[in-house]
Amino acid sequence: MIEKKLFFLCGVFRCGNTLLRSIINQNPNFLMTPNSVVPEILYKLILVRQGNIFQEENNYQSYSNVLNNIIPNYYSNFKQQFILEQGPWGTPDNYKILKELNLLPSKFVFLIRPLNEIMASWIKLNKIPILEREKYCNNLMSEYGSIGHAYLSIKNLIGKKEKVLFLKYHDLCANPQKQIKILYDYLEIPSFKNHYFKDLKDVENITEQTKIRTEKIEVLKYNYNDYVDKNIINKYEKINNLFNNLC
Repeated sequence: MIEKKLFFLCGVFRCGNTLLRSIINQNPNFLMTPNSVVPEILYKLILVRQGNIFQEENNYQSYSNVLNNIIPNYYSNFKQQFILEQGPWGTPDNYKILKELNLLPSKFVFLIRPLNEIMASWIKLNKIPILEREKYCNNLMSEYGSIGHAYLSIKNLIGKKEKVLFLKYHDLCANPQKQIKILYDYLEIPSFKNHYFKDLKDVENITEQTKIRTEKIEVLKYNYNDYVDKNIINKYEKINNLFNNLC
């Protein structure tokens, strides 16, 4: 049996993750997952270890057997050799789990775009009224918010000097062939010659959040400042500067 190779896609949401998945999963030997439950499974199993029942039993070997086999068992029914697992793997807690499972060092991938565009995309998607937008953005930027969580991952992985590839959303839309090649080269995966970039298929279990424009790949252009006040962006100047530098 061919050993599966696991890589980690850590975000950021509203930056082309679903688009990338629609392209990558054309390759029958390469699976990019939806936002995964695996980190949550492992985290809850770690919590079990902190409980009284485990402390009384004190059977670390059996526990480790279960913990170390969660990911192999989860993907045992998948035929693909290469797995790009989407989840908040870069956060300090999840990073510790990867270290305990001896999955480090590894290769991490982020899709990225300017902060004001990400915020505007969320606001537009969920039709947030003007008077509620600042509070909504504060939630997005909180430690467990969709953007704040991704920032936590980026900061942690950069601090740990892990290998991280930042794929720019605008570059992915402008020249998807080139960005896919960059991803393949970075992950050291054999190239796949039959990728197509027009008449794409929507991913399974489609929702409004994961819906893509299937007829062609392009950035949906609109005035982001109509959705995100500059005062909100200035409030998160440090994060905004980091995202702009990565873009």
